[in-house]
Amino acid sequence: MVEPDPETWTKVRPAGDYRVLVLAAGKDAHAAQNPQVAILVAAVQKWAGAEDRVKLKVRYLHDPNTYIQGIDNAAKKDHADLIITAGNSLVDPVAAVSANYAGEKPQQFLVVGAEVAEPTANIAATDWIGSAYLGEGLEESHFYHPSAVTAPRAYAALRAGVAAVLTGYKSVIVRIPADRY
Repeated sequence: MVEPDPETWTKVRPAGDYRVLVLAAGKDAHAAQNPQVAILVAAVQKWAGAEDRVKLKVRYLHDPNTYIQGIDNAAKKDHADLIITAGNSLVDPVAAVSANYAGEKPQQFLVVGAEVAEPTANIAATDWIGSAYLGEGLEESHFYHPSAVTAPRAYAALRAGVAAVLTGYKSVIVRIPADRY
């Protein structure tokens, strides 16, 4: 886990066209599962809108029985430079899939607003106190408080997480200071 100083990530930008795919937990194919997921997706959209080099796609995964297949298909076929997941229900599925894409030309993943208990070399996570859901079948309420998921925290965490990925930090959890945002 790393806890960077606030705002140290603000000047890190993609060097060229950067393809980003957001896989978000959805209530259907067009809407977020809950307000917290909507906040996380909005943070990515805000960042992508501010970066002229980012090509963004958002996809909502809405059937828990196909989460793993959806993430696997995205890693195989979408050719994204970075796949971002948003939503606690996707933590375990992305952890299960990411190891399959950690080889010679790894697919990079970033979990926003949660942690991955055993991150592989091609997965990073970014969160803050109150959003640190760990997956692995643990009760969400032990680490997660929906009210802790705010737009300023989500945006700062997203930027810090992307900066970590762009500067070579992988298999890491980036924790931002919740009291600052």
